[in-house]
Amino acid sequence: MRKLALAAAAALALAACGKSSSSQDKLAYEACLDSAKKDPKIGKAAFADQENSKIAGSTGEEEIRVNIPYELDGKKQLFQCIAQKQSDGSFKVVF
Repeated sequence: MRKLALAAAAALALAACGKSSSSQDKLAYEACLDSAKKDPKIGKAAFADQENSKIAGSTGEEEIRVNIPYELDGKKQLFQCIAQKQSDGSFKVVF
């Protein structure tokens, strides 16, 4: 019973590591969306909103992975990026 409780606690702790706050999610999503729209190959695509994108902490709160689904020329694809938190609280795309 004790091992099961420890395993459950560890699983919850690991799950919490991958999540970031909603305000930071929004800033990271916006930075990545802006980057995607500036891309000459996919800039005119129809991009998913934040709620339909996958956003997860990459290394704590400093980097956030953002996957934004989009559709272009009838094909559905995924724009992937990593946004890094800057000292002023904003996010900058680093990948």
